[in-house]
Amino acid sequence: MNIYLFCSGGFSTSLLAQNMKNEFNKQGYDDIEVEAYDYGSLDDVVEDADLILLAPQIAWVKNDVNEEYPEKKVMVMEMTDFGSMNGERMVNKIKESLGI
Repeated sequence: MNIYLFCSGGFSTSLLAQNMKNEFNKQGYDDIEVEAYDYGSLDDVVEDADLILLAPQIAWVKNDVNEEYPEKKVMVMEMTDFGSMNGERMVNKIKESLGI
């Protein structure tokens, strides 16, 4: 499974992506990849994404992304999770949302 995080520039999500990778590995999900990108590269990489996570500052694009890629699961990260870079909490929310 590929989980792609997107924000304005890709920098703020890279730390959270690493925290999430570590947490997935800790929980035994070695087959889950987590990558961070800037929103401008979404069209270039979205084909391989199973889950698209949008940072709070670009939450306004969620409807557009849903319309353009209806086959993809799209979620917006909560500001508290994003700001604290809480990988464990994000992983648990993703697992709950996807039923894994």
